[in-house]
Amino acid sequence: MSTPDPVTAVPRKRRRVAAIAAGSLGIVAVVGGGAWAWQQWMGQGPQAAEVLPGDTLAYVGLDLDPPGGQKLAAYDTLRRFPSLEKQLGIGSQDDLRRAVIDKVSDDSGCDIGLDDIEPWAGDRAALAVVPQGKPEAVVVVQASDTGKAERGLDDIIAKCDGDLGYATGDGWVVLARNEKVAQRVVADGRKRSLSDDTDFQELTGAAGDPGVITLYAAPEAGKAALKAIGDDPFLLFFLPSMFSWTDPLGGFTGFLATVPSSLAEGEPSGEMEAMPQQTPEEKALFARMEKYDQLTPAEQAQLDKDWEAYFNKQTDGGPALDDDSFDLEVPKELRRRLEAFSGIGGVARFDDGNLELEVIGDPMLASPTDRYDGDDALDVLADLPDDVAAAFGGRFAEGWAERSLGEGFFGGETSPKEMAKSLEKATGLTLADLETLGGDRFAIVAGPGLADTFTGHGDQVPVAIRIAGDADAIEKALDKLRAALGTKDAAHVISRKVDGGIVIGADQDFVDEVAEPAKRLGDSDRFRGAVPDAKGATTITYVDFDAGDWLKRITAGDLKASDVAPLATAGLAMTREGDRERMVLRVAFDR
Repeated sequence: MSTPDPVTAVPRKRRRVAAIAAGSLGIVAVVGGGAWAWQQWMGQGPQAAEVLPGDTLAYVGLDLDPPGGQKLAAYDTLRRFPSLEKQLGIGSQDDLRRAVIDKVSDDSGCDIGLDDIEPWAGDRAALAVVPQGKPEAVVVVQASDTGKAERGLDDIIAKCDGDLGYATGDGWVVLARNEKVAQRVVADGRKRSLSDDTDFQELTGAAGDPGVITLYAAPEAGKAALKAIGDDPFLLFFLPSMFSWTDPLGGFTGFLATVPSSLAEGEPSGEMEAMPQQTPEEKALFARMEKYDQLTPAEQAQLDKDWEAYFNKQTDGGPALDDDSFDLEVPKELRRRLEAFSGIGGVARFDDGNLELEVIGDPMLASPTDRYDGDDALDVLADLPDDVAAAFGGRFAEGWAERSLGEGFFGGETSPKEMAKSLEKATGLTLADLETLGGDRFAIVAGPGLADTFTGHGDQVPVAIRIAGDADAIEKALDKLRAALGTKDAAHVISRKVDGGIVIGADQDFVDEVAEPAKRLGDSDRFRGAVPDAKGATTITYVDFDAGDWLKRITAGDLKASDVAPLATAGLAMTREGDRERMVLRVAFDR
């Protein structure tokens, strides 16, 4: 029987609660010294952090008039994407304010538009999570005239369907689910503001020059997230994913942690059970869910009921779907990391025509399990072909395989040792074999022809792994995997030894190309421009949007060619700095 993805199927109300609480931990992140950068940030003028209380758990500050010509850069960048420009209605720099406010209005349940707040709203705002017995989500908006703001908001609240309250103070308006929450935010902020908090100053200052967005998660956010999971188990689906986008291998290692024992029953046969097909009813529900935000409130409520009825049918008429239906235990490794969470801070800015996100803080930013170590990711990526579509590389930390087994969230009472036994029966690989396959350093690479694989127009799979390490030991581990897969599937596990290591892939031609590249990625100006901070990086992710037409073909039907044409490259470098991690994401556009 096919079962819907629990994250996708969670009703909208619960997804909102999850997103807010997840924001108390997962806003994005990472390290460094910062007095000078903090002074530069304060030089922007008044910021929403000045009205929020010092114990704020999470903060996303928006500045629509940032320094250094970034407002013009943001406007020029958005105008390069025709569909986005049309959707947001951006015809001038001032339309950026309207686009942001209208989007917030769409998600708020209240009919608030730019015209309603134009007489008093400034260029700065923030979304924050503050502790008031339980985490409360609030919005802070700069106000040039608090009197006009109060009169305008009174009219809005009178016709607002959802709960909404506000309080004003010191040139700002605080919006919350009711007036009591908003008033307490203002009162607590006057006693000690977030802008005066040393953790906030250090972490946001360490993220470098000011920009359009400022991000912060307090050290206390980790423990608050654990408490929130206890109150709402659905959050366990969301919290780990807040950081998973920085680690492309996270999904694979999560799979290792959830290999079901049924796969290991009996002797390995090389045959895996096919994934169950969706039922017509399930397909219809997912189709409606994809357009959830376009539905009316009544249609959304009906869809939520239909999902609940579907779940109940799946459990043979069991109890209605609610939070008590889940008895999920936080994995030990994730619990440890949340309890030790030390905070994160970041800034999104426009720099020399590029969009840059720099974050610093808790090492959980890079991986929930300390999966990587070292400072030589650049060395292994440099030897790849220079025309790759995407690549990711680094060095696994000792014991990474066993720790990854602790990432599974649905393993019940299965211990990591039992999981390892199931994994060995299903794949022939022990944890030691996995460690061997990781080598000293590794790089996963995809070629431009990957679009043919995704669209079903080619039999080749241009994906390979280049591993620096003991090639003979790696071959022995591969032989175990081939034996478990069976003759037919084993033929797709191709390997070739190279100087200092081995290349593994499913297509001989691509394996040969990665083994002996005509030109090296390390010599490419595009690559160096995408990851200027790559020296000393623990892991590097690189994407070349102009390597063939793979992006246009993969997004065919979803995006127009003109919407992806402006993209040039993207690079993500993760660097360890003491007990913190620094992340620099840079997206470059074609000139």
